[in-house]
Amino acid sequence: MRPLTEGLLNRAYVVETDTEKFFLKDYLNQTPDTIRAQHLVTRRLSEAGLPVSAPLADAEGVTLQQDGDQLLALYPWVEGYHKRGTQLDPKQCRELGTLLGQLHNALDRHYGSVQQPLFLPCDPVEKATGTAHRLLTAIRRLTVREGVDELAEFRLHERLKLLRELADRRPGPELTLTVGPVHGDFHDLNIMYGAKGVCSIVDWDRLELAPCLEELIRSALIIFVEFGRLDLDLVREYVHGYLDERPWLAPEIPAAVHRLWWERLTDFWMLTWRYELHDERPSVQFADQSAMIVWWTHHYDKVLHTLT
Repeated sequence: MRPLTEGLLNRAYVVETDTEKFFLKDYLNQTPDTIRAQHLVTRRLSEAGLPVSAPLADAEGVTLQQDGDQLLALYPWVEGYHKRGTQLDPKQCRELGTLLGQLHNALDRHYGSVQQPLFLPCDPVEKATGTAHRLLTAIRRLTVREGVDELAEFRLHERLKLLRELADRRPGPELTLTVGPVHGDFHDLNIMYGAKGVCSIVDWDRLELAPCLEELIRSALIIFVEFGRLDLDLVREYVHGYLDERPWLAPEIPAAVHRLWWERLTDFWMLTWRYELHDERPSVQFADQSAMIVWWTHHYDKVLHTLT
């Protein structure tokens, strides 16, 4: 048994026996009831034939084991690998979008009807600028700086300027979106590939009710970004693959794009982790993601046209 270093939210281990290999998950910051609900959903998705990693049950049918304060679950080991979105061809991108649509459809069948629509207010400019100034103060107090700190300071000043210029573009209450159960963290590091394509979708810790298209667009912003830019040709195939499964959501694409653009413009979670939680793990993603929102802002109409 040895620890694995991947993942931001939990501890994980690989367990090897004489005959088999397993993935052991040690849950942090979740309640037993929440974890059991996740286990029920993933087992049903797996039983329905979808490539979903589901926990193993003991002889009594129990999937969550409690050992003192520890909450543990054992999973089959998935022999697979990750792929960046730019390593996929257009057909594979469309198939990945179709798979996400199929997952959302299966989740809808499991949960049944959900009250519609839902308006989630976007952060105001004042909150975002307050966070940016607080982070700048934390950077100025550093006695030793790294390259990421210099980049963070530059990006924060850049973002403050954009927020001043674009304050009137905050999404209003008219931008309502269809809500349903979603994976909550669908991106390339939670997608495992094998010889025949996607073999497992893992890490369902953020399973939640949320706008479905926000998961679609948010995942595209992670999977298909390289050097701070979106590969729009691949994103188009990915989004259209999803809409092949859920065509009734197509009219909501502009609202979803606008809300996600504003969310990224006002979000500083990676820097909050670094300077306030003193956790540097997300910092490796900062260069790409901070450049992407600037690029997206300057190419907003082009991105919207591509996706609609």
